Amino acid sequence: MSPASTTMTSGRIVTKPLPPIPTASRGGRRPPSDRSGRRSYSIVRIITPRRYRQVRHWLQFTAFAGMSCLVTVLFLSSVAAAQEAMPPLPNLSGTYSCEGDETACGWSGWTFTVTQTGSDLQIKNDKGEVGNAKLTSRISLSAGPIWNMLGTIVSTDNRVIQWSNGTVWRKQ
Repeated sequence: MSPASTTMTSGRIVTKPLPPIPTASRGGRRPPSDRSGRRSYSIVRIITPRRYRQVRHWLQFTAFAGMSCLVTVLFLSSVAAAQEAMPPLPNLSGTYSCEGDETACGWSGWTFTVTQTGSDLQIKNDKGEVGNAKLTSRISLSAGPIWNMLGTIVSTDNRVIQWSNGTVWRKQ
């Protein structure tokens, strides 16, 4: 033990109280100035508590807004990259003949003419009936009223469509 902080008298240890810890006070001495005569204030000493809160809130808002903009830009660029990477839709335009289930082919028609605009298809059979279909992916399509069936493109050259009613359409 150091003699400056404690003393021992007749078996008892007596301690001297330490000086109080300095606390921040308002007012008081001016900060020292540098050689040019100007005072060097830290940014914290210049800003009042109310103004400090305002600056802190502004910084939090700008950080949040910046992160939001960054996330938006990253999301939009990933969407654009995904759209560029998608392969084109198959071209199904042409004339098809029905094969397979003769009952279903007799009911729906034996030959079909398909006209394509993007993912929308217009189908016309040899009886003059017209229906619409939609490409739901690169290998599947859905035909609406009159036929109401689902189809799958089963050939790599997009010449054969297998339908949910058991028929197969082959491009001529």
